[in-house]
Amino acid sequence: MRQSLSELWQYRGLGLSFARRDFQVRYAQTFLGPIWALVQPLLSLGVLYLVFQSALKADTSGIPFLSYTLSGLIFWGFFSYNLSQGASALIQARSMLQKIYFPRILLVLSKGLVALVDLGFVVLLFAIVAFADLRFDFQTIFFFLTALLLSFISSQGMAFWLAALSIRFRDLQQLIPFLVQMLFFLSPIAYSAQLWTDSLGAEHQFWLYLNPMTSILEIWRWGIFGLEPNLHTTYLLTACAWCLLLFLSGWWYFQRVERKMADLL
Repeated sequence: MRQSLSELWQYRGLGLSFARRDFQVRYAQTFLGPIWALVQPLLSLGVLYLVFQSALKADTSGIPFLSYTLSGLIFWGFFSYNLSQGASALIQARSMLQKIYFPRILLVLSKGLVALVDLGFVVLLFAIVAFADLRFDFQTIFFFLTALLLSFISSQGMAFWLAALSIRFRDLQQLIPFLVQMLFFLSPIAYSAQLWTDSLGAEHQFWLYLNPMTSILEIWRWGIFGLEPNLHTTYLLTACAWCLLLFLSGWWYFQRVERKMADLL
């Protein structure tokens, strides 16, 4: 891994070029341009309000629904973009991979830089909408950075696995949109995680940390709203270890497949 990191550092300029290209292409020939980074979460917020607040009266732990849900959409947007775009990065760039050499993992990692730009827009929107409900201190910054790091390593780890496996099993590319959609509804974005803890019972709560977004949102809301996590601290620590395991195992498997990628593509 030390050798891989050294090689990535040598090719860092290329990674930045990939990210800049993706960002420009994403909003090319659009009227609103990067403002779409704000429009998308606002539209999602409206739909979630109709379903979970107006129709289902979902519990949000005493926090106003708009503030609570938008706090979840911040990291969901970052996580889902990394996962979906990173998992398909190799297939989309197969013609380039067959012609020149560079660390293939750069294609996946560069998606995180693009997602960071969108994250900045949504954080600004969240600060405006939920200003009265927020807690601003050093602890908040710590929890934000922790949630951001966990979002990055877990989504990148899953993207490493899916991108490498898709080289051999192209059917996975059809599965990725369904996987992202399934994780969206299983994640406590517009409702409290207490719903899952009550449904599963204490003896089955460990299933919750298999979805990285559950622990990420619990940690984030702990810091920004001062809400006590619905998951036990042991489960939260286990979830953090699970995120790290996803990243390291995905990196390891990607490196194993990398030397054969050009032939398999």
